[in-house]
Amino acid sequence: MVSTELANKDEAETSSSAQTLFWGLISTVVVLYFIGLAFLTWSDYNRATTRAEVELEHFAELYEQAVDATLSVANVRMWGLIDELSTAMLDDPDQFEAQYGALMNSAVEEIQQVDALVLIGADGVVLWATVEPLLGQYLGDRAYFQTAVGLGVDDYTVGVPIQSRATGRRITPIAWPLIGIDGKVRGVLASSLGEDYYAELLAADGVQEDMFVEVVTANGERAFSSGRAQRDPDTPVFSARKEIPALDLYIDVTRSKEAVLRSFWQRTLVFTGLATILFLTVINAAIRARAQSTKLAQALRNSERDRERIRVAQSEFDAIFENVGDGIIVYNDNNKLHRSNRKARELMGVSSNIKAVEQLRSMIPPFSQMDEEVAIHRIHVRNAENESVAVQCRVMKMHLHGDYIAYNVLQDISAEERLVAARTAFVTSVNHELRTPLTSLAGSLEILHERFGEAMPANAGKLLSMATRNADRLLVLVNDILTLQAIDQQQLSIQKERVSVSEVLSEAIAANTGYGVNRDVQLGIHGGPNASDAAYVQVDTVRMQQVFSNLISNAVKYTPRGGTVKIGADLDEDAVTFYVCDSGPGIPRSAHDRMFKRFADPVHSRDNQASGTGLGLAITRELVVRQGGDISFQTRSAEDGDENPGTTFFVRLPRDDDTAPTKGTPV
Repeated sequence: MVSTELANKDEAETSSSAQTLFWGLISTVVVLYFIGLAFLTWSDYNRATTRAEVELEHFAELYEQAVDATLSVANVRMWGLIDELSTAMLDDPDQFEAQYGALMNSAVEEIQQVDALVLIGADGVVLWATVEPLLGQYLGDRAYFQTAVGLGVDDYTVGVPIQSRATGRRITPIAWPLIGIDGKVRGVLASSLGEDYYAELLAADGVQEDMFVEVVTANGERAFSSGRAQRDPDTPVFSARKEIPALDLYIDVTRSKEAVLRSFWQRTLVFTGLATILFLTVINAAIRARAQSTKLAQALRNSERDRERIRVAQSEFDAIFENVGDGIIVYNDNNKLHRSNRKARELMGVSSNIKAVEQLRSMIPPFSQMDEEVAIHRIHVRNAENESVAVQCRVMKMHLHGDYIAYNVLQDISAEERLVAARTAFVTSVNHELRTPLTSLAGSLEILHERFGEAMPANAGKLLSMATRNADRLLVLVNDILTLQAIDQQQLSIQKERVSVSEVLSEAIAANTGYGVNRDVQLGIHGGPNASDAAYVQVDTVRMQQVFSNLISNAVKYTPRGGTVKIGADLDEDAVTFYVCDSGPGIPRSAHDRMFKRFADPVHSRDNQASGTGLGLAITRELVVRQGGDISFQTRSAEDGDENPGTTFFVRLPRDDDTAPTKGTPV
């Protein structure tokens, strides 16, 4: 007992010592972390300030090079022009204009650096200028003129920025001496570098938003500034200066220290936050790892039990795979995977996985032509009893463990094919056994209602109306089923004829007005009918009216009482687009993809859903397509929160006439 207590005491002391050492290590790591974080922040600050200064120096140098390069180009062009003018007659302005005016104007247009040109005589009077107010003025008092008359061939001078007398703009004058063939100065050709010139170069060099650029003389006279608001002189800035030797000007570039360091502080805050989160995460992970180290032995013991569970699960999966009701065949392209279940081998009439895979691969597209979308193929095989079996094979390429496999599900569809045959027989029976008596019944009820409806008691009249509606509804359903059967068996007869658009619309209105009256909904042709008289289409008039009947009846069903269903057509050069527009609740987005499907689920709730067979739009689309057209719709749904709900169906058909109106002409 004493030895056990001593052992427990030693173990407790050892645990306490280890815990003290652990927390001491954690504290040391925390201190080192904050020291390192402070050092990194200081280093990043120095790097950010140094980079800002280098960027300003680099930008100033680029801008100076741009000014120098463009000015050199202008000088070359201007010296060429001066050579042309060396023999010009300067004492006759009219003759000079006739002989050299076009050349001077062309130089102004072609030399981008020159926005005006002035020819000053040796006496200082302007002889020719692109700025008319300068003609005849005396500019001999200008410093640039006095300097230019003393220059030699291929020299030029740039003056101090001045305020233009003619335009009032601030410009930097530039002048070239006009020297005759005798070597004497005959005058001065002057131009200017305006603020637009500097601004265009500045835009080309990509000035930053927070950068302020000025072009100044040595004494601070400003030739150009970037146009941004003047900075506060007390605001700390980074600055750089670069001389433009050719112009005897300087480029001053400044950025506020606050703007430069803004990204530094943002980066520092983000880095500090993320680093602290990661650091705390690591510390927390270390603490949790130490706390969980004692659970490792238990986890190792549990791993053996988990291994046994995996083996049992694998056995269960194999049993399920082998006995599933559908046939399954799985393989890859390198022939290393061959697997099939019992149902698949029975359908294929083989006894091994390899034979099942080989036989299936010979009946479906190659592995390289498969994609990850499900593809369905119908194949015929002979089973173990040597009977021919119709099989539907659903093929899909799947990515599994770094490799692609072909996953094939086989279903015996012999019973389905027999069901199709039975359906065909049923439809034939419907045609002979139901439509004829229903037609007779509907006609008899209609005659009964017309002849004796007013003499019948009120309740009897209601029952007769109910019977008439239901008989008509059954007749519509039977006709829809027969139409779909004819479509499916490629037996639908389409007899096209040339008919005018206005006639199609008029017949649609006439045939469906009564239906609208019964529901207190008006039908009207939208737009004027005149343009439609010259427009024709090739359609089956009976089928076309069936299309309009389906679309208009749907529109009337959903239009509120007292509303209007608009019917019309738009013409363009190649086609006619008929449309039927209602002001009903619209079609929600969730139902767009099933609007033209057979027996589709209801689009609206019970309160808004109109009764129908679910076949009308499916039949309508088939009829439109088989007449060479297409059908679409636009809608605004109240269920989706759209204002002014409603739906418009469009039927687009090719035109069959030589007259083509302006695109979008309403009919």
